Amino acid sequence: MGDNVLLPPADRDRVRAERETEPAAEAAEPEPGTAVSRTRVAGRLFAPLAMLVLVAVGAAFPLIRYRIFYAIDDTAAVGIPVWRRMGQALTEGRVPFLELDMWRGGNLAAEAATGLWNPLADVLAVTTYQIDNMALAMTVVKVTFFLVLAGGVYLLSRSYGANPWLAAAVGAAMPFSGYNLFMDAEAWVNAVMVTAFLPWVLWSARRALAGGGSLLPVVVCGFLCAGTGNPYGLLGTAVAIFAALVEAWVSHRRNRIGGVVVAGGTIVLLSFVVYLPFLLTSKVGFRAEHGTHNNEFLSPTLSDLLGISTPSFEPYVNIWGTGYMTFPGVYLAWFVLPLVPWLRWRTLLERWRDLGGLLTFGAVFLLMVLGPEQLWMFRWPARLLPYLLIAVAALFAVLASRGLERTHVARRTGASVAIILLGAYLAWSDTPQFWGRHAVSAVVVVALVLLLVRLADNHRAGFAVMMVGTLAVLNLQLFWTPTNRNVDAYQFPTSQQLVRDRFDQRYPGVTVQIADFGHVPLEDRHPGGAYRDMLFGSNYSAASVEALNAYSGVGFNAMDNTLCMIFQGSTCPEAWDALWKKPEGADRPLADLLRAQTVVVQNLLNDTRNAPAPQGWRRAEVTDRVTVWRRVAPLPWPDARLSAATGVEVTADRMTDHVGEKVSFRRAGQGRASLTFARLAWPGYEVKVNGTPVEWRTGPAGLLTVDLPDNAKQGDVEISWSPPGFAAGLGVFGVGVLSALLLHFVPVLRRRRAAARS
Repeated sequence: MGDNVLLPPADRDRVRAERETEPAAEAAEPEPGTAVSRTRVAGRLFAPLAMLVLVAVGAAFPLIRYRIFYAIDDTAAVGIPVWRRMGQALTEGRVPFLELDMWRGGNLAAEAATGLWNPLADVLAVTTYQIDNMALAMTVVKVTFFLVLAGGVYLLSRSYGANPWLAAAVGAAMPFSGYNLFMDAEAWVNAVMVTAFLPWVLWSARRALAGGGSLLPVVVCGFLCAGTGNPYGLLGTAVAIFAALVEAWVSHRRNRIGGVVVAGGTIVLLSFVVYLPFLLTSKVGFRAEHGTHNNEFLSPTLSDLLGISTPSFEPYVNIWGTGYMTFPGVYLAWFVLPLVPWLRWRTLLERWRDLGGLLTFGAVFLLMVLGPEQLWMFRWPARLLPYLLIAVAALFAVLASRGLERTHVARRTGASVAIILLGAYLAWSDTPQFWGRHAVSAVVVVALVLLLVRLADNHRAGFAVMMVGTLAVLNLQLFWTPTNRNVDAYQFPTSQQLVRDRFDQRYPGVTVQIADFGHVPLEDRHPGGAYRDMLFGSNYSAASVEALNAYSGVGFNAMDNTLCMIFQGSTCPEAWDALWKKPEGADRPLADLLRAQTVVVQNLLNDTRNAPAPQGWRRAEVTDRVTVWRRVAPLPWPDARLSAATGVEVTADRMTDHVGEKVSFRRAGQGRASLTFARLAWPGYEVKVNGTPVEWRTGPAGLLTVDLPDNAKQGDVEISWSPPGFAAGLGVFGVGVLSALLLHFVPVLRRRRAAARS
């Protein structure tokens, strides 16, 4: 365990004293520039490099059993299509705040959690966009964040004085912890992003509090985490900075507390522009829930947490589908709890002040993991498990770096075996049908722990055992549980070119799909089955089809209620009838207002194979799964999105940019005159008539509608859109950038002035 500048002087002196008792080869500090010094540096670099290599290798193991492991559930339904669209748009030189052709799923500014404001996410979106295999592209993205997470846990552990090899061991184990791997990495790419950046926030904050350098790293790490757009990133960043401040206070390192508080405020200023569109858009969608209540959904208990070192433990936590986690949801690493009897726990008493940040960070998230199902806008406490396990992993590395106790070996061995057996019993009690795997799990962990205890005094050998054991246990878990069966696998086609070839020309124009994923038989959910004729989520966007159906975490209630559409784009049978009716306040059917040209109807949901054709439509295609209807006559105003004009003659309609539109009109007579557009009335629109701003309204089924002023006899209607509150958000962002620059340069200038005076 090397000296560390983040330790207070008293602790640094103690650490040096401890090292003097180690073997001479370990204790002697070589002269800088000598061969021994270079060897020592290379040795310290070897541990994190070995860690990163092992993470990359381990991340490939899930693909052996299930090649789309990193591309299921929400990742498949929305993560992949949105990341493809981000990559495409950024490559074309535009920021995809609003993608009209994705309809309810295209307001990426309001969705926020796409990571659009995160530089690393943008780089990955652009660099992986050209990969045709969309599942492979997302695998590259997630493995990259695995490496970021491992590096953050390593640096955090090292900052508390952990041995490089032990820091590398817990850093390598963290990406493969149960919830991070089997839930977040499979289903929720934005959650993986937050977890990856979170240890960097705590590391940078306590580093700033211990030294006298720039506070800019705190702002950068904090914004990378909070700026993902996931509110859990904002929560995690706030807790990390708070924990670092607590540590500085109790450790009497208070001279820079004010600076770190300002850095935290700067992160909030920078994040304002990320979250403001979400807040201002939530009034039109369903994601406005808040408050505190508890139904125990995705809420682990304290006894569940005793399974963090039991590879086969699938806790009986209320969750979708089976009622228990079909994956090791609370698992961290096989070596953590079994080594508890061997750790030098007096370290906590000796260093509780220095460890205050880590302990505070862990305590806060422990309370939240054990808390109610929803606390304000944060729901499902299990989502916070990776944050808690970051603290547990780093604390374990710090304690184990002091060396294992070597007294009362028989008692400690017995205690370790008892802990392993207790974990196996808890696993069996929740899923007794898997008694065989629980027995195998216990035997494997006992063998690994006994070997580790024997070799632990040699840090390199201990690291080797930990890593071989981690990869071996991971393979066991994947053999038992190749994938998370609590969420939807979907199993969409992975080739972007394939879906384009299937659907691009086949479903022209605005396409409305009347289908329900729940009506797709399990045996038909694969690229050669149902997905020959229909897609769900936002996947039509990857096929270059403008589909009304899309995945949205925000939704648009007026349209959703009209077509009874749910989060991933499924509809009810009544949506077919709704298309041909005139919505309230309209003088023509919804299909016309949407400018729909293609309607795809799932036969199992609503069999229209023998239904009479709606006026102006024909039955274009019938398969075993769908009936495809197509508009007969061409739509008016083909160059843009105007769908209805009442009391006015339209002489031209064209798009002015990717979102903007310009309509030229002449008044047809007296009375009301209005224009309805085939675009959802998202907050953020600005409409001008002959250069004068006018109010717009949410029209039939949630479509944008403009009522022309009585004195407007002819002229132009210009439509533009920007994220709601964007100007204010950018202004606050600018203040944040200025604050960040000041935080960087002010300490530098102070040091230079002090040096000049001396």
